[in-house]
Amino acid sequence: MKKNINGANQLRLRLDTIKAAKGVAGLRERLSVLWPEFSLSKLTEMVIVGAAGEGLRLAALCSSNGIAIRAIVDDDSSKHGMSVEGIKVANVDTLNSIPREIPVIVASHRSLLPVRRLRAMGFKTVSPFMTLQMLDPVSFPPHMFHDGLLEDLAVNLDQYEALENFLADDVSRAVLAAVIGYRMDGDPEILSPVVEWDLYGPNNLLNYGSDEVYVDGGAFDGDSIKLFIERVKGRYSRVLGFEPDPATFARLKNTFINEPKVEPINAGLHKKEGVLRFDDAGTRGSILVESGGISVPVVGLDEVLQGDRVSYIKMNIEGAEIDALQGGADSIKRWGPKLAISAYHLPNHLWKIPLEISKIREDYQIFFRQHDGGIIETVVFALPISSKIKS
Repeated sequence: MKKNINGANQLRLRLDTIKAAKGVAGLRERLSVLWPEFSLSKLTEMVIVGAAGEGLRLAALCSSNGIAIRAIVDDDSSKHGMSVEGIKVANVDTLNSIPREIPVIVASHRSLLPVRRLRAMGFKTVSPFMTLQMLDPVSFPPHMFHDGLLEDLAVNLDQYEALENFLADDVSRAVLAAVIGYRMDGDPEILSPVVEWDLYGPNNLLNYGSDEVYVDGGAFDGDSIKLFIERVKGRYSRVLGFEPDPATFARLKNTFINEPKVEPINAGLHKKEGVLRFDDAGTRGSILVESGGISVPVVGLDEVLQGDRVSYIKMNIEGAEIDALQGGADSIKRWGPKLAISAYHLPNHLWKIPLEISKIREDYQIFFRQHDGGIIETVVFALPISSKIKS
């Protein structure tokens, strides 16, 4: 990312636009002007890109809303030929015969690259599924990540204005401006200038010590633990990987079966020890739920560490980040570890997570970084002011 990017001005323009809209209705009307093709009276047919969970959900909603599906495409060859709402899933390249005037909806949380690809193919209207959910949440009920995006911006404008001077660098202000812009406009190209594709590896921000102790909340199958081990080049004495999904935990445990310094823990991070319900989808979309799913144990990080040292905490736990921060508050106060906390699972986490961190320790510098081209992988990094930042 270029220096001198004038993130403060970009953020100010976004916040002024929200203020000028005078509420949720104004933001939605503004979005409808940007995407006139998406009113239900005009949206009579579409192409769906993506045949995973959100693509299947969108196809069902098209059927219930009387919208014809001209094609469903996915680059995943294992999905080719499967029938969705009577349509056979095909490869993206088969769209060459589709008229370019037909709207294309990308049903993926990683929207930038597919949107860019479809526009390069000549399609005139290409948008993430998120845009439909913001424009018409009745006809297109929002995914958890999108539920109340516009409402949050309108109602909590003062919280975003407070972040303007609270953030530690201009890059963070540019990232926040881009994330807000994407949520307002539905165009992932807004994110393009700020994306750093190296997940949890922000440029010139993190320093690693000679003996790291790493906590990975939401370790999945160990992919982010592997990234950490590569980055510290063996300079660590302990890794605790928390993963509540039983099937995914089995993969995590097997991955590090010969690594004694990695401790897989079959529990989710939360406020304190207990049992919660978990949607065991076995994917990065698996979440804690109020009903259904399976019962899984959860623990507070303070309960596990029992005062032991921690130098770096990463959390990507599908909306439970604030609860888990509270469950690790004593450890954070005592040791001042580096923090990398996902801030996209709920719309208001974009401002609530920085606020929660600052409540725990006032001496943290707060940074935003964006590690993918879509609604996901917006990460709050927090470093104690005494920590030297790489230049």
